[in-house]
Amino acid sequence: MRPRLIVQKLNGGLGRRNPSADMITGSVMNAVATSEMVLGNIYTLKNIQEVEALGLSEEYDQTNKVLVYERLRRFFVHNPSITVYFMPVAQGVTLTQMVDKDNQYLARLLRDKAGEIVQACVSLNPDKNHSPIIETGLDKDSIDAIYKAQALADAEWAKDRYCEIYIEGRSFSGTSAAVLNLRTLLSECPDISVVIGADYEVSSRDDLYKGYAAVEDYAAMVSKADVSQNAGEQINDFNLTHVDEKTFIIPGLSSGNKLSEYSDTDLDNLDDRGYIYFAPIVNLGGISSTAGIYINDTHTCAKITSDFAYGENNRTIKKAIKLAKAALTPKVKGRIYVDENTGFMAPETVKDLETITKVSLDPMVAAGDISGGVDAYINPEQNVLATSEFIVLLTFIPVAIGRRITLKVGFRNPLNTQ
Repeated sequence: MRPRLIVQKLNGGLGRRNPSADMITGSVMNAVATSEMVLGNIYTLKNIQEVEALGLSEEYDQTNKVLVYERLRRFFVHNPSITVYFMPVAQGVTLTQMVDKDNQYLARLLRDKAGEIVQACVSLNPDKNHSPIIETGLDKDSIDAIYKAQALADAEWAKDRYCEIYIEGRSFSGTSAAVLNLRTLLSECPDISVVIGADYEVSSRDDLYKGYAAVEDYAAMVSKADVSQNAGEQINDFNLTHVDEKTFIIPGLSSGNKLSEYSDTDLDNLDDRGYIYFAPIVNLGGISSTAGIYINDTHTCAKITSDFAYGENNRTIKKAIKLAKAALTPKVKGRIYVDENTGFMAPETVKDLETITKVSLDPMVAAGDISGGVDAYINPEQNVLATSEFIVLLTFIPVAIGRRITLKVGFRNPLNTQ
């Protein structure tokens, strides 16, 4: 090729962001304090410069044998518009302790941000003496954290704060057929997801990192997805591979091994059991525009038959609840007119409340986050005079996700009339 000057137009240098409330993410992880970063404090991070302002860098990670900078930078590699509320905690704190509703870690972070955080993740950066206890193919700390995290999510729900919690599924071991089935837990945990996928380049840096899982990468991808959208959708927006940023060139698992070392049967087993990992989509003959590494699915720790078996189901219903609640809250302690003859709610009052409730979901209809069919119903024969209470039923038709598509291809003979 002849010598010439090659010009490339860059994008993103102005640092423009396009944030939304659906992107606000919480992060709790172990760290080593710096002069700029106090353990237990909450920091608002909107770009990599604010991460570095805490005294965090590649050198910090290397010196302290941790992945704090690496984990945090992944948020902004995948979603430059994300807002992360970050709490660093001491290295002795376990995942289970981080998510315990009675401890001052994730519970305090969610309480402090008063419902702003819609998804949060917890991860370990253990010291060199850490030795995981393996139970049913996973670090017992990760398993115990699932139940504690659901208890926290339930407590937050009772306070009208709705959040998805993502657990780092550390130190995957044994066989895929013997690992704990997250779809059949002793008690369902529909607000919780477990990530065992890893970036092999990170896992292979040090023996201490072999048990790590890339839970922050998952949270970042979810944050950029519409609430009804699967964050593993096979479009370029959700490709985890960034060559320039050296992310996800080779996928792995929290076993420290490459994903390619596992059979298709192994990966199917893990998927069936509700684990989240990152899998390659190959470039078929050079014609695929979506070759890369993608999330296998957005599993939660609920039964496969549950309405909330996948993350986008949760995110959709929780956003609908927020919008409807915002519309109806001004009516609390408001005057409810009743029919002077029957004592039941007046027809015009019922109609007004039903309309207010229905139109609250208009933004979701416009954004394509629900298919439509929004309906609100109030039984007018409720004795509000006696109880000061009434029930509003709000329903809608969600968006479906095409998880499996069967393409039937064959020849056709135009002379064959049958």
